[in-house]
Amino acid sequence: MSEKGTAQWDCETIPVCIDAFADLTVVITGKLEKMERKEAERLVERAGGNAVGSISGKTDLLVAGDKAGSKLTKAKEMGIEVIDEAGFISRLELVLP
Repeated sequence: MSEKGTAQWDCETIPVCIDAFADLTVVITGKLEKMERKEAERLVERAGGNAVGSISGKTDLLVAGDKAGSKLTKAKEMGIEVIDEAGFISRLELVLP
């Protein structure tokens, strides 16, 4: 259960758009403000995607938090779509308490 900020929610039960990341390979990097990386990875899986730890030719999307670093640079060089945490939350249609 997330305890970042004052919000408390469970990544296993919070409603998500179940096909937001359907058949996509997603990498999450950098510091997220609203959730832990493990929670974000679980949300990707619940939304039909595959969360992985490194950028490769199979990567479809990078979620870039604060101080994303070399993964962000590599994703841009490879032409991989990049979204920020707000875009991630929006795509999932999450309503955080």
